[in-house]
Amino acid sequence: MIKVITADSSAVVRSVEKQIFSITQDFEFLGSVGDASSLLEKSKTCHPDLIISSNDILDLNKTLKEISQTEKSQIIILDNNSSEKNSFLGVSNMEKPDFISMSPKKMEDFVHSIKTLYILSSNKQGEVGFNKFSYDSSVFFKPKPFEVLLIGVSTGGPKTLQSLLESLGKDFPLPILITQHIDSTFDKNMVSWLNKTLKISASLAEQGEVVKKGHVYFAPADCHLTVKKLDNQVYIKLDKSEPINFLRPAVDKMFSSAAEVYKQGCLAVLLTGMGSDGTVGCEKIKKAGGFTIGESEETCVIFGMPKSALEAGVIDEMLPLYEIGKRVKEITQRRCK
Repeated sequence: MIKVITADSSAVVRSVEKQIFSITQDFEFLGSVGDASSLLEKSKTCHPDLIISSNDILDLNKTLKEISQTEKSQIIILDNNSSEKNSFLGVSNMEKPDFISMSPKKMEDFVHSIKTLYILSSNKQGEVGFNKFSYDSSVFFKPKPFEVLLIGVSTGGPKTLQSLLESLGKDFPLPILITQHIDSTFDKNMVSWLNKTLKISASLAEQGEVVKKGHVYFAPADCHLTVKKLDNQVYIKLDKSEPINFLRPAVDKMFSSAAEVYKQGCLAVLLTGMGSDGTVGCEKIKKAGGFTIGESEETCVIFGMPKSALEAGVIDEMLPLYEIGKRVKEITQRRCK
């Protein structure tokens, strides 16, 4: 048995990796971590034969070099950029697969590649057989379909939202909940403007209304937008509780509420804005098994909210605004089939 630890900044990927290696006969799964310090600590306590890490972990090389000084673990780095290779002793590189859309066949190929690299790099042919691995397809991980798209935005929001919603198109299959930091004199005008310019179905959220697919719900000024579930139906709940970090509506409030109701059915996008609103909410969404996307600095009016969440390790992907809509549609189609 090959004792393995995995590391990835994405909670979704970590969940898939856990399922893959937990049902594979030649591997003993010791756990998965999301950052370099946790990887170092777990390696010291578990003494794995193999460490599999994504190259997006901050301070990865420094950590792996420290591990290699005390542990005999083989290391495989899953790399999104094949031109960037780690060449220090004991490290192998392979292309990172798309875990979100991984089929049983691709899972089999992935694990066989991992096992092959492990055997060749460690010269353990006599200890570990070289046949293709066996797995139980009946327990293969199938992500829960996305049920809602959540968007948090502040400074620069109206034009940013116009661009993103336009790229999603009028037939987007999920309900969209949006918290935009906005003055009470402008919220109705903004929704009206978006309806006219994009031909979308959008409105200020109203207390108690049923959340429906294909509709865009905006948090009204001075109200937190949250959701509740009753008899398998999700309803809007407007919340006049205290501001969060001086903000009402707050992205954190909406994201956190959705994480409790939709769990891994949450797909969240954190856009341009000042401050750190959305970071706590993204963390709760990731812990629930959802997926988070942040707007990268190159297109942000103010790279504050996405930067805060990225530095906290609660963003799965950072993308420029012009790529977010395409990516949202892509992963929504995969997980909503």
